[in-house]
Amino acid sequence: MLEQPQIRVILAAILESPEFKDSQRYRELLQYLVEESVAGRSPKETTIAVQIFSKDSSCNSKEDATVRVYINNLRKKLEHYYLTSGKTATQRLVIPVGHYKVDLLLAEENSGPTPTPQTQTPEPPNAIWNEFVQPNSRPTLVVLGDYFFMRENNPISSYYRTITINNPEDLQERLVKDHEFAKRYRQNEFTFLRPSSTWGLTQVLPILQKSSQGYSLKLASEIKPADFKSNNIVFIGTLKTLYSFSKFLHIFGMQSTDTPYESITLRNEKDNSIQTFGVGQQLSTDYVKDYSIIAKGAGPEGSTMLMLLGFTENGAIAAPRAATDSSLLKAIAQIFPNQVFADPFYFTLVIATEGISDAVFKSEILYFLQNKPFRGFMDSGEKDSTKTR
Repeated sequence: MLEQPQIRVILAAILESPEFKDSQRYRELLQYLVEESVAGRSPKETTIAVQIFSKDSSCNSKEDATVRVYINNLRKKLEHYYLTSGKTATQRLVIPVGHYKVDLLLAEENSGPTPTPQTQTPEPPNAIWNEFVQPNSRPTLVVLGDYFFMRENNPISSYYRTITINNPEDLQERLVKDHEFAKRYRQNEFTFLRPSSTWGLTQVLPILQKSSQGYSLKLASEIKPADFKSNNIVFIGTLKTLYSFSKFLHIFGMQSTDTPYESITLRNEKDNSIQTFGVGQQLSTDYVKDYSIIAKGAGPEGSTMLMLLGFTENGAIAAPRAATDSSLLKAIAQIFPNQVFADPFYFTLVIATEGISDAVFKSEILYFLQNKPFRGFMDSGEKDSTKTR
């Protein structure tokens, strides 16, 4: 059993270190494990899920890897602490693999052979991808945004698409309201995939292939609630291809509207400012101005969600390219110098793009906000601080 006075001094130093000072969830998790260990208890995974992550007591640890992922990250943060801020410590806190009880060891007891590069976790291009490649993480489900189409109810049966109907729910609502439309159109048996999604796939797969947990692919129109129980999610596509994912935009502080033109509204909870981005009505030329949206947050069932979006094909192509760029965080820091990238790294990023057809020639970072757990969206009467169209 750990000695209380001794362990509390060691714990206080760790919690105030740069590795932990700004990581509230990991501070809470480490403090909880230490308190349990001081009391002589070795907490179970389900108990940690309920006490720290507010999970239901009936949660299935085989399907929900939240605790295992955080514990694994916590071990890494402790290792990093003892390589940097705590390198002179003579005693070290460790969480041995296989249980969640904290041990206190002499520094030499904890030393061991340095892992060879072959056994180390592959380094992702930037911190965006940490949760997708680390050991003991969930497998990743890559979702490709596909376009919803209808067919005419006649022998020729031509395909039909409108920007106001993007999923079966939209179609059903229209059919109920418009009987003439219901007589003329029905849902098509298959959807259409544009080049932006498959191009984005070529950008992210080299990263996900390094993960020991693997990955799988689905179309957005095929997603089921069960997919979130055991997978992290990477979505690639346009806003018109979100299907059920539109229900999760609030996780990133986003709200989508279609009138008069499609736009995304973002709220900064720190100052309650609101900013809106939309491409509006563009001239019928090959040159396209668009916005790429890269947003990462804590999804349902303890998953991590990464959205790589655009209003048009150009924005949807530029999003995965930017997200896989090793210099992205440096570029953000140059424009927003006061940002300290928190762990976990949840954020919403907007990049303006310009290009011809499916080729992007110019991009510029316009908006960046680190996200906290969502606590509500826009109250009526709040002022829209800035608009970009």
